[in-house]
Amino acid sequence: MEGDSHCVNAPSVISEVIDGETIVLDFESGHYFSFNPSASEIWLSLSAGLPVAGAVEHVARRFAVDPASIRAQVEGFVRSLEEEHLIRRAANGSAAAPAARTRDGEPVAAFSPPAFEKFTDMEELLLLDPIHEVSDSGWPRKPE
Repeated sequence: MEGDSHCVNAPSVISEVIDGETIVLDFESGHYFSFNPSASEIWLSLSAGLPVAGAVEHVARRFAVDPASIRAQVEGFVRSLEEEHLIRRAANGSAAAPAARTRDGEPVAAFSPPAFEKFTDMEELLLLDPIHEVSDSGWPRKPE
């Protein structure tokens, strides 16, 4: 898994960072997710095209931890993202690491295991979103 590259499962998955919190919407399932800080950094790394090993290195620098101590947690989180169909494997490529967010050279936060909260309470509303089924008859309309 270390050298594997992933990409966001676009166009059905989008994300936005709002006030330091990463929110991910999956328009296929109607679920949305809130990522903790370490999960956000992994997401940003993968979104930038880094392979899993690059994401481990980036997160380790960002949180000032030993890469070996977090490798299994990062890989497990990547598997969770795949299971939720938020990302998919991509052709290997190279990309620059996202800019690390630090103040005065110090980590912004302490590392905690990457995790997300999954919300299903707006499933029906998200599935009615106009992105899904826009036709001459307009929207919203449920998928057939």
